[in-house]
Amino acid sequence: MAIGDLDVWVPFLPPSENRIRVHRRQGGQVYSKEAKDFKILFAQYLREHYFTQIARFVSLHGPRSVYTLSLTFTFETVINKGWAKGKAKTRYKKFDVGNRRKLIEDCLVEALGGGIDDCLFFELYLRKEMGDTPGVQIFLEHAK
Repeated sequence: MAIGDLDVWVPFLPPSENRIRVHRRQGGQVYSKEAKDFKILFAQYLREHYFTQIARFVSLHGPRSVYTLSLTFTFETVINKGWAKGKAKTRYKKFDVGNRRKLIEDCLVEALGGGIDDCLFFELYLRKEMGDTPGVQIFLEHAK
């Protein structure tokens, strides 16, 4: 990690795509209550645990800055329970981390402020893994 990069661990996961947006009667979609609650929790967590690192990262932002964003989503399990007994069609659960990416990007942009927008994320890497502690590892670096 280079000086000025941002490395954040968030010990909770965003809701899945089908729980992020709701359809309005007037048409269109808006964030669900669950997604709004996640955004609030995310902002509070980053403010409490990463304020200094975020301020340092934002201070290095310039008019020509572009970024590489890497997101690693850790789930307690990614394997279907019935797989070992032949009761599941696929070994892995059907969930896509790409569904959750946009909410994380929106939350991150709000937390960063300072003119940093997700249109400046020129490279994006997504990964899902299994681990004891669910959460999201966020690594944002100044692209070279």
